[in-house]
Amino acid sequence: MRGLSISHRGGWRLALAVMLLVAGGAGSADAAAAAEPRWEAGVMQPVPAGARVRLEAGRAEYFLGENVLVHFILENAGTQPFELAFGGDYRGASRALRFKVTATDEAGRAVEDPDPSPVSFGGLGGTRTLQPGERFVQSLPLLRYAQLERPGRYKIVATHDFGWKAGPQKHPAGELTLTFRLPDAAQAEQVLAQMEKLPTDPSASFGEKSRDYADFGCLRAPVYLAPLVRRAQAGSPYALAGLERIPTPEATAALIQLAGAADPKLAQAAARSLTGRLPAAEPAKGAWIGGQLGQAAAVRRRLAERAFAPRFVPQVRALASRLLAGKEPAELALGASMIQAVGDKEDAQVVLAALERALAPLVVNRHDPRDNILDLPAPIPELLRALKDLRGRGFQLGEGLSGQAQLLLYFESLAGAPPPRPAHFQQLVETFAVNASFPVREAALRSLPEPVPPFGLPLIHKALEDPDYGVGRAACTLARKSGDRSLVRPLLALLATERHPFLLREASDAARELGAGVELLTTWADRLGDEDLYGLALDSLQSVIEGLPGGSSGRTDLSRSERLALRARWKELLSRHAAELQKGRRFKLGDPALSPALFGRARSWQLPDGTTWPRPASQK
Repeated sequence: MRGLSISHRGGWRLALAVMLLVAGGAGSADAAAAAEPRWEAGVMQPVPAGARVRLEAGRAEYFLGENVLVHFILENAGTQPFELAFGGDYRGASRALRFKVTATDEAGRAVEDPDPSPVSFGGLGGTRTLQPGERFVQSLPLLRYAQLERPGRYKIVATHDFGWKAGPQKHPAGELTLTFRLPDAAQAEQVLAQMEKLPTDPSASFGEKSRDYADFGCLRAPVYLAPLVRRAQAGSPYALAGLERIPTPEATAALIQLAGAADPKLAQAAARSLTGRLPAAEPAKGAWIGGQLGQAAAVRRRLAERAFAPRFVPQVRALASRLLAGKEPAELALGASMIQAVGDKEDAQVVLAALERALAPLVVNRHDPRDNILDLPAPIPELLRALKDLRGRGFQLGEGLSGQAQLLLYFESLAGAPPPRPAHFQQLVETFAVNASFPVREAALRSLPEPVPPFGLPLIHKALEDPDYGVGRAACTLARKSGDRSLVRPLLALLATERHPFLLREASDAARELGAGVELLTTWADRLGDEDLYGLALDSLQSVIEGLPGGSSGRTDLSRSERLALRARWKELLSRHAAELQKGRRFKLGDPALSPALFGRARSWQLPDGTTWPRPASQK
């Protein structure tokens, strides 16, 4: 990302998106949603009078299952140039979300959205000036926007905001009518054979020279079931992408059979596809299945309603037991997801045994700034979710706790629960908050009730120095809730020395809640020279300024000298106004104390009146 001009919704959200993508299997759905960009915010420019949209397609008639590219063409039919903004809406999503595409049949009924709760981590965006007579083209994969399942004629309508504020002049929209036919068996084979000849890279569809590409997830019609099964058994890597979207019990039966295949690669891939249609509320939006981002809950419910039957439950439980006996994290995670969906209390011991094996190798602490500390490593979250649901179906831990898995489940079950705590809780938490693997240490801390009891304060002090960043972050959360100002010093020490962005964010919030004031701001100012942390530092420091909009733009490639200049300017400001800031003063925009040098090229804001703040000195 170095060298890019970016829009900020708080630098921590940008870091969060990157962290979740890198984590490879243990993300937070709520955090992902928080990272989703709000491209509509701050829009000021009206829709240009000369903006016109039309839609084109390669043919007027298609078979259901073909990947139909609708070419969205924005033209400047006016006499003046205009600027359009696009992007920032695709990373982690199944489509570019700023395009709004609908399909209605001849009776006026709207076609279902194939992904009604899409996950998005934003993505690169930009602007372009369109001169009179010029056009902007992007090809849209229609079946990523409309779940076309029945033959017939459909009216397709598409629009985009392009960074314009709609008023009397609405966002321009284009429309066209397409006909879809249901192929017979021979025609389905032809569709597949033709698709196999196409590139699979969607970027082939971008721009003026767009061309068709293969999207096997479009093959939702039942007529494709048999040819896809044959290809899956023959080792075709794409066949399951089609099978997992066919909403019939026959497709479910085929996936169960393939999940028991001798080929471990095929079996695991089929099992992953199978979990996307099991009758459970989880995984929720953005949750992870077996190391991959799962389908949205709405998509899963739709498939389960149409394609799952009670007769499949014994087969899925047996398959889950085999997976839970495995060694690979992906196998254990998949088995846990299946048990969570269809298991009962008799399955709990198998899940506990798998959890014990998963915890055993976790002897290395998370002590790298790139480590995921928002969740535990896979398959532990999946196993814990399964056990939580099995507790609701009658499973109970015995009186005596044996092994790390039972301890972890015990502490997890108490997290967030009101007091009182069971007998021997204090003894257990004092022992295992410091002497256990990091998942157990973290869970032990999170099991402390609110308000934090007196015996919990020494545990928090010790955990703030824990070598595992996740345990340290949990301690920061407890410090904030404790209200104990004796924790300010260790929190500031952590902020002054550590480098993990989520740990620092939590420590900063805790120190602020405990009244650190100018000391906190000064600690962040000292970190402005750090290439990887100056964005986080500015997030905290800019809180002393009133009236800033929620989003900003700026550069990510500040040189060392620029970062040191920011540090010097902020330290000067804080030193000069320390007494006032300690009393809660906040600067108003336009205050002479606020120099453009406080942000340099790093940040600027577009104000509601259309001006930019701060303006460079050369423009004043």
